[in-house]
Amino acid sequence: MTNIHQIHALADDCPYDFGQRVKLLLPDEACLGVGADLSVTTLLHAYRCGVFPWFHDEPIAWWSPNPRCVLTPSEFVPKKSLVRKARQSTWTLTTNHAFTDVIQACSEPRAYADATWIGHEMIQAYTKLHELGVAVSVEIWQDEPMASALIGGLYGLNIGAMFCGESMFHRATDSSKVAFWGLMQLCQRQGVALVDCQLENAHLMSLGARLMHRDEFLVEVNALMQTDVAGLGGWQFVMAVRQLC
Repeated sequence: MTNIHQIHALADDCPYDFGQRVKLLLPDEACLGVGADLSVTTLLHAYRCGVFPWFHDEPIAWWSPNPRCVLTPSEFVPKKSLVRKARQSTWTLTTNHAFTDVIQACSEPRAYADATWIGHEMIQAYTKLHELGVAVSVEIWQDEPMASALIGGLYGLNIGAMFCGESMFHRATDSSKVAFWGLMQLCQRQGVALVDCQLENAHLMSLGARLMHRDEFLVEVNALMQTDVAGLGGWQFVMAVRQLC
């Protein structure tokens, strides 16, 4: 597993300067521009600058929204209905057991859209980050891990004390919410202090997310991504969902 110093060394090799471009954005601007690539070094440098790729077709577009949607794990409180469901559940939560299956599931069309931004190139790029222990998956299984249906999950990047959420999916009611709840508990256990949810939506706000001005967010990114914590990368946790209660 790649350590925090190796991660930043890789990011330092990026030939693009996302940090300078972010500084030139006006308060109401979010897109830095298009181009570059999805190599490991480029992605690590981009996230370290508070930037992420989001595009449907070529060319690659790079974003740093203002405000930014974030969530503090220690402030997350699950709804009572979700707690009741977890207590009665036979589901199992794991991490980093089925990253490929999770990102593939996240790439599938949704009821409200025919396509997602997670194409083949994105899947390949984030799989490489997973192999380095940077990209992380959380899985929810119907029963026993790997021996039952994968019914929900999420994935993102963990650099230092920050987790950058990318996408989630569900095949059973509330399974993605349970995956997020599990992520919040594991973040607290492993020293991750802030979760970047990128863009505001009703689902994230219902989970307790809030909005942060870009300038403040970038200060947090600079400090937290340099902080060496146990983190989630490379760890394979297994727990009954009932244990979240």
